[in-house]
Amino acid sequence: MSNNIKYIFLLLGFGLLWNTGLAQDDLFKLWPDSTLADANSARDVQYMNVEEKEAVYYMNLVRINPKLFSETFLKDYIKDHEIKRDKEVRGLVDELESMDGMGILRPSEQLTSFARQHAKDMGESGRTGHNSSSGAPFHKRIEPLQIKFAAINENCNYGNEKGVDAVIDLLIDRDVPNLGHRRNILDPEMELVGVAIEAHRRWRFNCVQDFGTKKK
Repeated sequence: MSNNIKYIFLLLGFGLLWNTGLAQDDLFKLWPDSTLADANSARDVQYMNVEEKEAVYYMNLVRINPKLFSETFLKDYIKDHEIKRDKEVRGLVDELESMDGMGILRPSEQLTSFARQHAKDMGESGRTGHNSSSGAPFHKRIEPLQIKFAAINENCNYGNEKGVDAVIDLLIDRDVPNLGHRRNILDPEMELVGVAIEAHRRWRFNCVQDFGTKKK
């Protein structure tokens, strides 16, 4: 192969990475291919769209290796999005860099359906929070799932169309005193996840993530 042809292939390859948002050099150099494949646990499901699968992917990356995630993707994300390094951001970095890894989240069709129902309800009604538009609180909403699930946690996020943006927003968890959303993503007891991103009347988009542990 001539040097000119090799050069063209290199340019095409770089363009492909750049156009798909994968020009995170540190991320893809330092993470083993097998780890990146494991993190993409929702790639083959039909009940999530691309952005919902991306949310699962990045939640899995931070769970697999919190320290490496902080030192690679999160560092670049904060810089590229000009996010203020306030106490929440510094706290997230410190926490991730001191954590051990944990198991990945596997996609659940049942949890995704549950998350989508709530995301559509909130989107159509313009409401926020974990209560349904009819007033049913979270502990009532999850009753049908308690036959199969020993524990269920839920995150709700507003204003982010992209799955990765919702994940980072929830990890930073600004103005949430108990950091409950971050705790849900980094809960080692959680095994399954459902993600739904739907339109919202007031916030344009809302993302609901439901985490679960099946009864043994």
